[in-house]
Amino acid sequence: MSETRRPPTPQEPGPAAEQLASLSRAESALARTWLRDDAGTAQGRISTAGLLLIWVLPALVVAGVLGLAEVMPLWAAVLCVAAALVLLGIGLGLAGRSRSRRAGERVAPQTWRPLREDAAGLDQSSRPAPSGLERSGG
Repeated sequence: MSETRRPPTPQEPGPAAEQLASLSRAESALARTWLRDDAGTAQGRISTAGLLLIWVLPALVVAGVLGLAEVMPLWAAVLCVAAALVLLGIGLGLAGRSRSRRAGERVAPQTWRPLREDAAGLDQSSRPAPSGLERSGG
């Protein structure tokens, strides 16, 4: 005797639901990879900025101070070199922060748009075709 196929109940997911779950997992993994790559680049720039501010390459600092001390008082030369290093560190920090923000903005549209399209396509394919037997309200 042939077995009739009944529609899936809420307890047992159909092939469309399994497909959607699989697609969601794949898109989520891809988004994590993109975010990790861009966040790693941003973290590298921020770390470099921090190293420049803390370990300021003492030999170059001393050379700059001694060079400026030839045309201005020693204390003014020290302040000028320190200000230049602070500005360089701030610039690198801002560049890293900008890259980090762009990474977060770029992931959302690229990830969620395909998921929404997949869900809409599966939703359309899982609806029964109209048979003309529905009641018309009137």
